[in-house]
Amino acid sequence: MHDLKHWSTAKGISRYDPEGEVTLVEGVELVTAAIAYARTQGITRLLVDVRRLHGYTTPELADRFWMAQDFAHAAQGAVTLAIVAWAEHIHPGKFGINAARDAGLNCDVFTSEVEASDWLASDAVKLNTAAY
Repeated sequence: MHDLKHWSTAKGISRYDPEGEVTLVEGVELVTAAIAYARTQGITRLLVDVRRLHGYTTPELADRFWMAQDFAHAAQGAVTLAIVAWAEHIHPGKFGINAARDAGLNCDVFTSEVEASDWLASDAVKLNTAAY
């Protein structure tokens, strides 16, 4: 991972807060790289807050499926992921999250970093992993 200035770890949860103007593809590449980095470092709980990224379009269903596949492949079942995003970028039925879970990634998306952190710190995360 090349951008550790946006990386922090506290209370067993690592956090990645990328920022800047990106295309959707570039944003997905940043998050995928963060997940892969977490996996190679033995980090099992990762919160990624993408709200400081801008310039990209709201993902279509195909984009969400593609993201889910990339994220799941990067995690290889070893990283639990919480994403914090703007509400307008979250699909009402959480299509991308469901696709990622189907691909083996224990994950969820939130509009609040507090909710995301609470979910990652909870016992529910351990229980969710068993469902895959």
